[in-house]
Amino acid sequence: MPTLSRLTVLLCDSVPAVRRLYQELTDSPLVERVVVEESLDEAERAVANDAFDVVIIDPLVTGLGRAGDLALGWSAAGMAVVLHVDLATVEDHASMFYRGTRTGLKEMYTLDKRTPPEMLAAETEAMLVKCRDFRLRATGASRTDRLLDRVRDIAADTGDDKLEQLVEDVEETQSLAAARPGSARSTGTPASVFLSYRFAEEDGYVRGLSGLLTDRGFTVVTGRRADGYVGAAVLNRIRDCEFFVSLMTRARRFAGDEERYATSAWLIEEKGAALAYRKYMVLLVEEGVDDIGGLHGDWQRHVFTPTTFTSAARDAVAQLLERSGRADGSDGASESR
Repeated sequence: MPTLSRLTVLLCDSVPAVRRLYQELTDSPLVERVVVEESLDEAERAVANDAFDVVIIDPLVTGLGRAGDLALGWSAAGMAVVLHVDLATVEDHASMFYRGTRTGLKEMYTLDKRTPPEMLAAETEAMLVKCRDFRLRATGASRTDRLLDRVRDIAADTGDDKLEQLVEDVEETQSLAAARPGSARSTGTPASVFLSYRFAEEDGYVRGLSGLLTDRGFTVVTGRRADGYVGAAVLNRIRDCEFFVSLMTRARRFAGDEERYATSAWLIEEKGAALAYRKYMVLLVEEGVDDIGGLHGDWQRHVFTPTTFTSAARDAVAQLLERSGRADGSDGASESR
């Protein structure tokens, strides 16, 4: 299996715009060296004269047309390319940003320039892990291709049909593995729970629920410090947990309706991510909260009031215990709703 030393990174953008990112990169144990170039000419010369594992670039700042072409070329050459852009601006001008051959930019990693300062370290680390994995795959694929080419040459020189057939069999196996959906899916770390909640509830409901989960043997993971920002780091935490629990409390009242409330938008986003990752999900929904998005299996929802929260939380934890195969009957599982 190929090994890869720490990453070398080329950062192409104006220095003021990347000062914080540069610091995070140089502080990361995954990074060996960071080079900053402010123009595309300088970046192109740097790539021609040096070997970089990762190129981080903002096409909106450096020039979309040429930057897009260079990014696609660098990616095709095996470098991990990261678009360090204002994602809201990109979405507003998507038809222009992804025009023509630049549609290939959709496949590249992104890092949002609007990432809150308190989340930048986690987002940068998540991005670097993806880049490292990309380089490992690219390095392994390159070595495999060179080996297959060598075997193919030997087969042609010697007229060995068995060697030629071996090469064809290996290439067919690679194609089937690449096309197989969900072959690398992970169910997450056993007995781990991503707990999604409004941070206004941290000293109330959350403390009790988190303690109950911990007491029953679960590891609790949260999006703490994200403060409403659902970025790559938070998505990775959701993906890596076995279960997902969302505490959906009242955030605001619907206009003109005294009895219906909405919860926080980022809780809906996190729930959507958990659904996409096919996590086993349990929702604790405060009475009156009406807009919680679509849900597969309403029986996983537990409605509570301030006086019934403890009972609902126990039911939710019992449900997780049963799902994990660790139910002991001390906490009654909730009925379907």
